[in-house]
Amino acid sequence: YFISQSRQKKYQTQSNSVFSIVMEEVYLFKVEKDSIYIHLQRKDTTWQIMGHDSLLIQTNRINDIENNVLTVKRESVVSKKPSKWQSFDVDDSLGTKITFYGFNDEVLGEAIFGRSKSDWQRSYVRLIGENNVYMTNENVINRLQTGPKFWGKKPPPPPEPAEEPSLEIQDNTGLNGQGTEPE
Repeated sequence: YFISQSRQKKYQTQSNSVFSIVMEEVYLFKVEKDSIYIHLQRKDTTWQIMGHDSLLIQTNRINDIENNVLTVKRESVVSKKPSKWQSFDVDDSLGTKITFYGFNDEVLGEAIFGRSKSDWQRSYVRLIGENNVYMTNENVINRLQTGPKFWGKKPPPPPEPAEEPSLEIQDNTGLNGQGTEPE
């Protein structure tokens, strides 16, 4: 029994977190695809899109980063060869790169995600500085966009000022004898 169990362990999928980061440690993160990138920076307890101050952050997008991207798990190794990165969309030109920075601008974690062509519910991931490409336990590609309007929305227009009662201008002709014609 024990021999059989130990032999089967090597065939089981190992599941480890891609990132060992909690959102409270993150000061800034950058999403990059096709040389287009977006920076989101923490300001006190809120987030803002750098260079797009007029947009209000959609909190559900930040929650997606915290609850899905930072918790995504890497599973089985699908390749150990850099020559295969392009076929898994995890090279620098095809992949979607996310980098997390701490409060002192130190890199807390960075990875390149690629879309799986065979399983739309999962992604591929390669950690920067490593050759291995892993299958992930869920697809996070759609949560990593570079468009400002994905992360933010225009603020609602300011409310119309309440109308004040208008003062009617009365015709004062004829008072004090001015503007009247003799009879």
